[in-house]
Amino acid sequence: MKRHTLYSLAAAAMLVSMGGCSLDEYNPSGMSTEQEWSTAEGYEKKINDCYFDLVRIIYGQAEDTYIVIAEGGTDIWQDANPEGTNGNWSNTLRYAGSFSGLMNENYTGFYGTVSACNAAIYYADKVEGLSQDRINELVAEARFIRAHALFNIVENYGGKYLPLELPSGTSPTSLPCSTVNEFYKVILEDLQFAKTYLPLTNEVVGHVTRGAAYHLYAKACLTYASYTDPVSNATALTEDEARQYLVEAQKAADELIDNAATYGVRLYDDVNDVFDETNNKANAEALFVVTHSSVTAYNPRGNYFNRAWKHSEAYNANTAGIYLDGIEASYATEVNGYPVPKLAKGNCYMEPSKYMLDLYSNPKDMRYKAFFKDTYYVNKANNTAGNGYTWKGPDAQRYNLSNARVDNSAFDIMLGDTAIYISRHTYTQEERDRCRYAICNIEDNYADPAKPGRFFPSLKKMDCPSLYAGTNPSKPYSSADCIIYRLGETYLLAAEIDWRLGDVNGAVDRLNDLRNRSCEGHDHSLDITAADVTEDFLLDEYAREMIGEWNRWMTLKRFRALERRIKECNPQITNFKPDVHYLRPIPDGELLVIDNPQEYQNPGY
Repeated sequence: MKRHTLYSLAAAAMLVSMGGCSLDEYNPSGMSTEQEWSTAEGYEKKINDCYFDLVRIIYGQAEDTYIVIAEGGTDIWQDANPEGTNGNWSNTLRYAGSFSGLMNENYTGFYGTVSACNAAIYYADKVEGLSQDRINELVAEARFIRAHALFNIVENYGGKYLPLELPSGTSPTSLPCSTVNEFYKVILEDLQFAKTYLPLTNEVVGHVTRGAAYHLYAKACLTYASYTDPVSNATALTEDEARQYLVEAQKAADELIDNAATYGVRLYDDVNDVFDETNNKANAEALFVVTHSSVTAYNPRGNYFNRAWKHSEAYNANTAGIYLDGIEASYATEVNGYPVPKLAKGNCYMEPSKYMLDLYSNPKDMRYKAFFKDTYYVNKANNTAGNGYTWKGPDAQRYNLSNARVDNSAFDIMLGDTAIYISRHTYTQEERDRCRYAICNIEDNYADPAKPGRFFPSLKKMDCPSLYAGTNPSKPYSSADCIIYRLGETYLLAAEIDWRLGDVNGAVDRLNDLRNRSCEGHDHSLDITAADVTEDFLLDEYAREMIGEWNRWMTLKRFRALERRIKECNPQITNFKPDVHYLRPIPDGELLVIDNPQEYQNPGY
């Protein structure tokens, strides 16, 4: 039961107001806040609160808008709605119209997380019944999580409100703006503390450990070093200052990689293991996870589980995309005596760009098969024998196949067999018509790269059918954990840091370690040389390895490459403005409750 002690519904819940700035406290014990959180048991509950909004709002259990914000509007993701009419989702993916509404969850969730952490840090000096070493460990958890939240706030929104103390009890009428530099001062100080006092291991899955602090410290130092220009309300760093932060980043990344076993993690030998669903609940590469439970009582939103995987799932029972009379949303694993895989209805909101899929053009790179789902199976019988699917006219027409297969038993597909295959190899029309199942050429799907179709491979990094939850596969949830930081990313960060410091050979070593574990046969045929390491190669490698892991937008921002890469790789986006879109808009919910909305909103929105 240790896994599930992280989120107790008896813990005091931190609820943030619409503006994300005031704090209400629910205390079921009847004690005063001072009494409750000063006890050993109460203080440990207070630390649990620091994780609450990460689970409830940001990483899974709300609408999970943050995955689109963190990944969308980039070179590697496109709007799966060809006309761009899917409201805020389409607008965010395209920088079209107003899309501040999609910011509400992550803005409120990260500021709520900061509030909970501030309270935990404040009460540390008042706790009785715990050793100082244990108090330091717990405070280090709070400071890591605060650093994580502030990092996401400052990178998305720039220098904004920086609360570091308990609220006074009333919401401020206006919000002061701090600089990016002031944010990073707090972030790096918090992470220094976390590096010193976090435990090497933690018996409660989801509670952070020291390895995560080294990872985020390296990432934060690297990112802060990019501010040699006065973007996002930052005072520009000098080249010498930037280099000092890069050196700090290098030390942290090297420490974690070179001593991974000490920090309780390891790089999987084979990339297929990284997101194998059997490893989801005990992932050897994961540094920081946000946990979800199949036990309703352990989730902040009860039976409203993780939904982050759904937005990039192509099957949503929509005849405009992946659909067939022989497949349906179902949790069944056997139909009429035939084994079938589970299939849950997704949202089909975002799809990889053609540029993204072409990054896996080397047939030795196993990451495409490891990270994407390209095959769907018959799980619904419509033939008279009750053992398979007989083609119907609308289905043949949808997949542009000959009518010769319609009601023709020679083309029947048995239960459990392939129904639809999304192919990177381009088959001829004759070859497609001869095949019993539907072959969808990726080239055909992206014939108009600005208006791609909906026959695309689905990202499966968080899609764990064995962990589907709820009783309705058309409204599915999942108890899969969300891996927020992992050692594979540390290798990429280390390579980028080495490259920026001029140590290209060091970058090659880190990249080849990562690429060879992704290489079929692990024969080093994917190895690169120093001549290969360029900005574009690094950005491509980040995409190949990290797609869908809440990173892409901030990665391109760190390289100051958003406009260039979008122009080169994503023709769907025509509205990107460098003087506006290097920051996300402040949500209307915040602006409506403060007296300085014009000052607080980012320029251009």
